[in-house]
Amino acid sequence: MQYEEAKRLAGSAEVAARRDLASRDDIAPEILFFLCRDADVGVRLAVAGNRRTPPEADIELARDADDAVRARVGEKLGEARPVDLPPLTAKKQALAIETIEALAVDNSGRVREAIARALRLSIDAPPHIVQALARDIEIKVAAPILQNSPLLGDGDLVDIMNSGPIKGVLNAIAKRRNVGQGVTELLVNRAIATPGEESAVADLLANETARIGAGTMDKIIDVAPGYGDWHGALAARKDLTSDNLQRVAAIPSDAIAETLSQRSDLDDAAMAALSSMVARRMAELTKKREEEAPAVKPAADKFLITVMKSGKIGPVGAAISLRAGIPTDVTMRILTSKNPKALVALAWKAGLSAAQAQSLQTHVGGISPQTALGPTTSGGYPIAHADMEWQLGLYLGN
Repeated sequence: MQYEEAKRLAGSAEVAARRDLASRDDIAPEILFFLCRDADVGVRLAVAGNRRTPPEADIELARDADDAVRARVGEKLGEARPVDLPPLTAKKQALAIETIEALAVDNSGRVREAIARALRLSIDAPPHIVQALARDIEIKVAAPILQNSPLLGDGDLVDIMNSGPIKGVLNAIAKRRNVGQGVTELLVNRAIATPGEESAVADLLANETARIGAGTMDKIIDVAPGYGDWHGALAARKDLTSDNLQRVAAIPSDAIAETLSQRSDLDDAAMAALSSMVARRMAELTKKREEEAPAVKPAADKFLITVMKSGKIGPVGAAISLRAGIPTDVTMRILTSKNPKALVALAWKAGLSAAQAQSLQTHVGGISPQTALGPTTSGGYPIAHADMEWQLGLYLGN
């Protein structure tokens, strides 16, 4: 846009024209500076978001009376600077830092959050500003820095955790990439000892890059039975030792059974522990089912179906034997028999549907889809009840 035309529009009585002008990327910096003092907040907001606005205008807007304007300046500082603009001079760099400092101590949490998000990944941010934002009294401000800033070291994180409880600090630190063992040890101790902070351990366990020492992991597993929200993430950890896996597999938990059943790296000891846990859990759920007699989707059935999806014979056998009321050794013989009719009969005895019986044959019994017996056209079992009882009798010795 021609300079004279831009100058005319900047002085226009039409607010819409001034707002449109303030959003353009082809007007002179001095026009944007002029507009940063406009009486209309919409115009100033447009200038605040314009990446071509000069630092002299940004510092003015960082002191604007409107929170939204000041916050927009902070958001913009986290956006890429247009490549066609020349590098900032030393004077303009000083103005930019002054703008950041003003926003970082703003009375509005919204404004401080905006600058914290803008600086969260920066390696060039003023260190003293990063330190101040990381210790902000509002977690929405501190969290982006605590979780992401490369300018925070382990010593800083330890100091912040020792400074006093602010809800959410532990969660934010738990989500940092490559958080170190010293930090995770203190974090777990704090989370376990402080009511309401337990979710930070779940976040830590879900963070695949977090480095958790052997002693800290042992402590987590020690108390894990009481914290169901940890179970899925704990069972999924790839850094669990064989002993850890056995201990985790012994915790009666649907989430642990489901997660461990999906893993392909369990050794024999862990698999045995998992099968034993599944049997105990199935017994608990079956007893509860019988006591409550729910009409729809009883918990025992949902648990059995979840375990079946894994395709692992040990846990599936442990669950089905209890659901069907058949000894585990007999159940295992049927599951490994390659006999479609026997597997169908076992599924029937366990109360599964005909479709689930087909899945049991192919996913657990190792029977090909071409050989497996599927449900009838009406969804029923393909074998008469008397014949299924006879099939089971062959293995039960009746």
